[in-house]
Amino acid sequence: MASSTGQPSTIRFSEGEDTAQVTAGLNSLRQRGWQLDQDGMGVTKTFYFKAYFKAVSFVNVIAAESAAKKHHPTITVRFGSVDVHWTTHNPRGLSQKDVTLAEHCENGADLIGAVKQSEGQKCY
Repeated sequence: MASSTGQPSTIRFSEGEDTAQVTAGLNSLRQRGWQLDQDGMGVTKTFYFKAYFKAVSFVNVIAAESAAKKHHPTITVRFGSVDVHWTTHNPRGLSQKDVTLAEHCENGADLIGAVKQSEGQKCY
């Protein structure tokens, strides 16, 4: 069930997770613009960049860490933005892996030079 903000009202944790730890991490991510996905089982955020090459470089930063951790997001690359969605598939739900790798995205975005949406490159 979604709240009046369109956010799910219930977080669906991956079985066996320390829900207090995952919730604390989720709260920290929300302060940086992450949102629960529609099902309450993952987190999502769009990052903006001034150049397409920077967006692709950001994807490579994510890809390197996700390969090392054997946990992979759904990524959509646009001209000046990248959508990232983390969720755990087995067992289904939000896990500490999702939170940790979302935090890695924040570090990578800072490294590559993410900008506010209004400053991102536009396709004309």
